[in-house]
Formats: sequence, C-alpha cells, structure tokens
Amino acid sequence: MKLKKILSKYQKYLLGIALLLSSLAISIRSNDGKINLILHKYPVLIFLLIVVSSFLVAIYFYITIRKISSLSNQIMEHSKIKSEGMDTLLNGLTERQREVYDLIISGKTNKEIMSELFIEQSTLKSHINQIYRKLEIKSRRELKSKIKS
Repeated sequence: MKLKKILSKYQKYLLGIALLLSSLAISIRSNDGKINLILHKYPVLIFLLIVVSSFLVAIYFYITIRKISSLSNQIMEHSKIKSEGMDTLLNGLTERQREVYDLIISGKTNKEIMSELFIEQSTLKSHINQIYRKLEIKSRRELKSKIKS
C-alpha cells in the first residue's frame, strides 16, 4: 500500500525517467561516418533499460487509470445522491403539482399550462409557489438547473 502511495505521489516523474532511460538505451554516436549505439557493446544493458522504461510507462498508465476510475466513481456517487435527493423532493408533490411541474420542465409558458390544465392564473401561481417551496428553489431557471445536475 505504501508503494502505491509513493508511486502515485511521484507519478509525474515516471514518464520523464522512462524517456531518459529509453534515450540512454538508443543514444548514438557518429565516428568516421559510422553511426553506432553508444552502448552497442552492452546489448543486455540496452534491453534492460528498454524493459525498465516500458515498465515505468505501464505503471504510469495503471496509476492514471486508477485515478480516473476513482474520480468517475466519486462523480457517479455524487450524482446518485443528488438524484435521490431530488426524487425524494418530487415524491412530496401532489398529483396536480406534478402535472404542473412536468409542464414547466417541458418548457410550457404559464398561459399554455393554464390552457392545458383548465385552471385560473391564481391557481397556477399557487401550484408553482408550492412546487418551489417543496423543491427548495426560487425560480424556473433554478428548477431546470436542478434537473440537469
């Protein structure tokens, strides 16, 4: 567990070290028109440098994937909590308030809602005020933003 924490803490250096080791393994020298690997006399060392650098890159990606997965889980959990909270609040609406709520969410104006539900403006305003109170909001804009999050 300690090794994972240490590697995670110094993750940003893993790619740099891997690049340095790979560069050492394949570094070249030109001598009298001939190009040679500097470490051409040590093929095992070249192989080891490449293996270690590949291993460091693999560790880097492993840590990155774990971080992304952890963040994704946190986002999903946060979203789940928010939606469960909103569902609980929506369950507190009466059937008629739920009808008004659905029409508001669908983008209908007050006139369109009154016409569709055959209610007076004062009744509609009463329903809207009760919806706002129960959902703990103050405006249609806030209502729509709560639905999106």
